[in-house]
Amino acid sequence: MVFGNESSLRHLPFFEEVATHEEHEAEWRAATAGLVVLRLFDAWLEEGASAVVPDSWNVRAVRTAIEEMDDGTPMRAILGSIVDAMQTSKGANTHEAMPRLMAYGRALEYDGRWALAVDVYDSVIAHTHPVEESDTAIAANLQRGFCLRTLGRFEEAQVAYTAAGAVAESVGDMIGVLRGRIGDAKLAVARGNLPYAETVLDETIAAAAQHGVTAVHSRALHDRAMVAGLRGNHELTIQLAYEALRESETPAERDRILSDIGTAFHMLGIRSAARDAFLVLSTTAQEQYTRWMAMLSLMTIAAEDGFEPVFLQFRRSLASAPLPPELRTEYYLRLGRSHRALGQDDPSQIAFAKAVQLAEHHGFNTLLFEAEQLLAASSPEPSSSNTTPDTVADIVEAVRGMRELTVSTR
Repeated sequence: MVFGNESSLRHLPFFEEVATHEEHEAEWRAATAGLVVLRLFDAWLEEGASAVVPDSWNVRAVRTAIEEMDDGTPMRAILGSIVDAMQTSKGANTHEAMPRLMAYGRALEYDGRWALAVDVYDSVIAHTHPVEESDTAIAANLQRGFCLRTLGRFEEAQVAYTAAGAVAESVGDMIGVLRGRIGDAKLAVARGNLPYAETVLDETIAAAAQHGVTAVHSRALHDRAMVAGLRGNHELTIQLAYEALRESETPAERDRILSDIGTAFHMLGIRSAARDAFLVLSTTAQEQYTRWMAMLSLMTIAAEDGFEPVFLQFRRSLASAPLPPELRTEYYLRLGRSHRALGQDDPSQIAFAKAVQLAEHHGFNTLLFEAEQLLAASSPEPSSSNTTPDTVADIVEAVRGMRELTVSTR
């Protein structure tokens, strides 16, 4: 039985991804393998066990496509496990396959393939009962919302977060309810509505503490720290984010929190601490998005320090990277700031103008306001702070220790 709606043309993002690459490229092989596994999954749901008979031509073709992926990629093993689950399940029972599809979606996120991940989560949601399999339905909607928000598709993201919250409320899942509220706050930040985001996050922090939900408390603290940074209170950002870092439960969450701590240090002018944080992330971060953010910051810091060759190295890498719209807008903002720090006014104005254009097109109101301000007036030369505020001195030392540990283990 199918729950939800499916488009008439299934897996269009995968077809589009395949079309953008040549057959000899690893990306083509990876997208092709994902596409044929998802199509086999569709056939299995419609036809049952007859669609996944081990010696059938379809299954052999899918297995071959998976084997042609590069050795060592996690997605190769995950896709193989999805086929295994279909073949060992009785009938079209999705109990074993769904967790593996979710793992595939997360792997695509780590690789920065958010549109493909959305397609995978669509498949999960379409074939998951919202009550009997509420854990999966909530998780898939939350991850779908994250991917859509990253892609700048805010209205669709809102639908996903609302669906996650509704399912969670219907089954009394407080964690799911609070995570849906955090999604609402993130969308409010992206749209520039900081007062609403602050209200939602403060309520979520209190509720998570009341119910003893540590993981959600950490996430809400982290997002509240981000809003404090947008308000210009960078010391509070560092304090809240470091509290969130100590409560975080996954490496990916810790990476994102450390990234925001580095950004706050940078905004305070404590570039040595910022550099420490971003060097750790550029080496160890699990998610592609976080590594890109670290590279953006290291590019900017290099320009502020007057190290133009290092700046140019990061600029070349980021210019050719498949950045999503919000991060591409951020790239042009950072590029403009970097050129300005190097005394290169004309390139800086061109970069700021491009940031304005992208922010207007995608409705990134907070980024648009920042880009317009930078385009309209020159900013003072950046300077490092000679003093570290007492409120964050211990955190500076903690981040330095992280960097030294990272360097020593490379």
